[in-house]
Amino acid sequence: MKLGICSMWGPSIDLFRSEVRLASELDYDLITIGDSPAGWHEMVTSMTIAALEAPNAQIGSLVTSPFMRHPLVAANAFSTLDELTGGRAVLGLATGGSTILAVGRMPATQKEIRAELAAYRGLFAGEPIEWEGRPVKPLRFARPVPIYYSAFGPKALALAGEQADGAILFAGDQHLEGLEAKIAAVRDAATKAGRDADAIDIWVTSFISVRPERQQAIDDLKAFISVNAMAIRTPEALAMLPPNVRPLIEAYQTRYDPSEHVVVGGKNVQMMDEMGLTEFLQDFDTITGPEPHMTDVMRKMEAMGVSTLIAALPGHADPLVTIRGLAAARKEL
Repeated sequence: MKLGICSMWGPSIDLFRSEVRLASELDYDLITIGDSPAGWHEMVTSMTIAALEAPNAQIGSLVTSPFMRHPLVAANAFSTLDELTGGRAVLGLATGGSTILAVGRMPATQKEIRAELAAYRGLFAGEPIEWEGRPVKPLRFARPVPIYYSAFGPKALALAGEQADGAILFAGDQHLEGLEAKIAAVRDAATKAGRDADAIDIWVTSFISVRPERQQAIDDLKAFISVNAMAIRTPEALAMLPPNVRPLIEAYQTRYDPSEHVVVGGKNVQMMDEMGLTEFLQDFDTITGPEPHMTDVMRKMEAMGVSTLIAALPGHADPLVTIRGLAAARKEL
């Protein structure tokens, strides 16, 4: 199985570089960078630094979203990075989390994502496109950058199978049966669209802490755990919440501060603890435990067809421990 990290440049460029450099030294296959402009340094600049620090890994966004950059600007940035790295760039796309919250937008609809995917496909192929009713010139230095879509609900999973080169799925060790169902939905949609279902690459992102004690791991991951409340946004997802939890989640969402997105010990973490939401949220998309447990989870995911497991790091209290622990766990596969 391939390993990846998601990192971001925050208060310390030295810490950011040390995460990327350690992952590279331990033969991680993928370095991804989040897009959260209100609270972290700029994504494309950070991706360029990562590309230089990790000369053999793929470099991707995890994830950017519509509304932040004109498709021509974004396609040019990723084509430039792809040329700089000799073909290692990947564009990871999503409907939007902290990015769109920071600019007062609602998440993109699947129709808007479909239009975004089509625009990137054309631009990466060196073709002119039309955007918002206006003609857009082709890129002079276009490159065939692969596009991965971060999918949650049924419509998004189907769109990933129909259109994307790969799907980015979130999963934890408590709900692996849900991950298997999501992969099946992506593959089924690809088949119905006349595509080779097995050619759709599957990445899984998790909030991972390699620790002998679960509580210590949960403490590592609280900044990430707080984000789980923001993923429960659709009417269908909210309707599935326990009646005593739903009003707390809705109140938390209205007060969430995107400028402190996945900040260790930040305002959002404190608010989650004060509202008593930590215990409810801590099992979503988390993998916690010692190295043998990580090996077992990786083995199960690999059997499902997952190519790459990505450890999210920006909100991790001790990321270097997890980078080393995952690399050691992979050796036992």
